[in-house]
Parts: sequence; structure tokens; C-alpha cells
Amino acid sequence: MVKQVGDARGRRACILLAPNQSLSFSGNLWVFISLVAVSLGISIAFALIGAWMVIPFAVLEVILLAVLFGYVYLESTRREVIRISDDRVMLDSSRGNLSKPVYHAEFSRDSLSVLVRMGEVPSEPACLTFTGPEGCLEVGDFLTDEEKAALVDKLGDCGICARKEKGFQLREF
Repeated sequence: MVKQVGDARGRRACILLAPNQSLSFSGNLWVFISLVAVSLGISIAFALIGAWMVIPFAVLEVILLAVLFGYVYLESTRREVIRISDDRVMLDSSRGNLSKPVYHAEFSRDSLSVLVRMGEVPSEPACLTFTGPEGCLEVGDFLTDEEKAALVDKLGDCGICARKEKGFQLREF
């Protein structure tokens, strides 16, 4: 998701980037509980007819499911906020809580280059990178190609132009 927060005033803007979250926390919890109930129900039924060795494997399955559901939910709470001012472009990345960023990067607006690296084959996704004397940083790695194109358009509306490269040969667009 690429969403402009607040009003864009000329060269200034605030853009929020977030992955698609098709299921809420409570929805994830209900799916997890349903899978645990089915798994433990089947394993208890087998244990009652004498195959009690199924129980430890069912418990391991539940633990693995809990770890995987937790990881997927944590990844879906990632957020990146791009703040564009007259002289700086700031990027804050966080998980869940927007007030406490995981990392913060600042680029000088005059020296900032936005590179869009296209894949060698059409099925390979694009990569959007902020580069400048301050360093190089990939932005929105969780976005789809359409969302990355929308981000490039929003950056262009603020006066930050991007250039497209295929492999390592630069091509203007």
C-alpha cells in the first residue's frame, strides 16, 4: 500500500508504505485456533485408539504453526514513512509502532537519486533504491510492482525524479 498522508504542498509530502494485510490479528488468531483444534482433535482421536506417539508430533506441529503465524504477522506490521521537505528526504522504518522506528535515514534532496532496477526477466520484481552520498537504501521491498510504480509517481509529483535501469545499464524514463 502506498498512501500519501496529509496534503502535499508543492515539493513537500509524507508517504506511508505498508504491505498488504489481508487478514487482521483476530482473523489470524481464529485461523490459528481452528488449525490447532483440528490437529489436536485428530491426534487425540489417534491416541485414544492406541497410537499415542502422534501426540508429541502434533504438539511440535502446533509450536511450528505458532512461530510461523507470529513471523507472518510481524512482517505484515512493517511500515516505512518517507517525509519529503524542501531540503531533506527522511525515511523511517518500523514494525507495528510508528512512533518508534527501527531505523532512520536522511538524504539531502539535492543529491538524492532514486533508481528503479528492473529484473532481467519480466517475472523478476523491480527494486526501488534511494542513493546519495549518505549511502544506498532499498525502499519498499514488500511492495508489488504496481505499488512501486505508484510510489515513483508520487515521488515525481514532489519533484524527485527516478531513473530506470535494467541490470546495470542506466536508462532514463
